[in-house]
Amino acid sequence: MNTPKRPPTAPKHTVQGARVLGRISGRPAVFYHSRKAGGILALESAGERIIAQLAELDPRVKSISPQPFALDVTTGKVFTTRRDLEDARKARVSVNALRRDYTPDLLLVLHDGRRIIIEVKDPRHALHPDYRAKLNTAQRIFAMRGEHFLLIPLQYTESAPLVHNTELLARALVHPLAPSVIHAVSEQINTLLGGNQMALRDLMPALGLTLREAPALITTGALETDLARVVVNGRTLVRAAHGSLRHLEILPIQEDRP
Repeated sequence: MNTPKRPPTAPKHTVQGARVLGRISGRPAVFYHSRKAGGILALESAGERIIAQLAELDPRVKSISPQPFALDVTTGKVFTTRRDLEDARKARVSVNALRRDYTPDLLLVLHDGRRIIIEVKDPRHALHPDYRAKLNTAQRIFAMRGEHFLLIPLQYTESAPLVHNTELLARALVHPLAPSVIHAVSEQINTLLGGNQMALRDLMPALGLTLREAPALITTGALETDLARVVVNGRTLVRAAHGSLRHLEILPIQEDRP
């Protein structure tokens, strides 16, 4: 007897935006659990996941939303649900979705209240002129709404320092060290390093910890290094961060000037 196959579903607590992804709609998706999103993000690519993880690590970012809305670049109307967008398309004389409708990859809300709209693109693939024109129009509309737009080029290569380190630190967020351990170790680090650098393979044994616990010291501001340029491993030179998380502010978010 053949048992009918149940339609696949996305993981529980998946945060879906205006563009539904993954097994819910049949389109491929990359899933990532995000505390700042309040669930599992459904994303379109590994590159988007890296940017979402960077946002998760970034102390400036308060919340993350995937595919937050669809924008009709012809009228400037915003649709926050798939149904609203489909209803609007039905009312058009010509749907022309490729030219008119734009859905960002991510929306970041910062602690200072700014809204950062993000589009992630692999630089190996040139943007079609029509798509670039749509992005330019969308950017002008966002600016009029007081929102910031970022087009972030990112080629996903596992061995690249930024990709490797982001995934490493994102895992450390899931398995943090106890606050009491961080406090005690931070005092040891300040004593051992002062203003100098030391390789992790020498520092971690001196702290009574293993190399596996080093990422947790970076995410909590006990240690810092150049995460965008240097692969974090035993040979990595680190400094005392003195509680600062500025080294995690890797996303190219411009500071607002008065």
